[in-house]
Amino acid sequence: MRYLTLILGAAAVAAFGALPAFAAPDCVMPGQAPVIPDGTTASMDQFKAAHVAVQSYVKSLESYQDCVEARIKMAPPDMKPEDKQKLRDQGNAAIDQAHGLSDAYMEQVKVFKARPPQQ
Repeated sequence: MRYLTLILGAAAVAAFGALPAFAAPDCVMPGQAPVIPDGTTASMDQFKAAHVAVQSYVKSLESYQDCVEARIKMAPPDMKPEDKQKLRDQGNAAIDQAHGLSDAYMEQVKVFKARPPQQ
C-alpha cells in the first residue's frame, strides 16, 4: 500500500509539472528526501523500499525542474534576465539534488553488496 501511495504521488507531481506555467504559477519543490539505508546494516527489503522511494523522489525533482523551465519559457518578455537565471538555478539545484540522492543510494548499495554473506 505504501508503494502505491508513492507511485500515485509521483504521478501527481509529474502531471502537475507537465502543466503550462500559466496554469501553475508556482513550481513546488518536493518535500523531504527519502532516507538512504545504511549499507552495513540494512536488509534487502529496506533497499528495495528505498529504491522505489528514491526513484519517486528523483522523478518529482525532475518534474519540478520541468515546471521551472516551462515558467521561464512562458515568462513575459520584460522579465529581468537575473530573475530568469534565479529560476534556472533553482531547477538546476533540483537536478543536482536528484543526482546526489541517486549517487548516495548507489554508494550504499555497493556497501551492502560488499558485506560478507550472512550465515
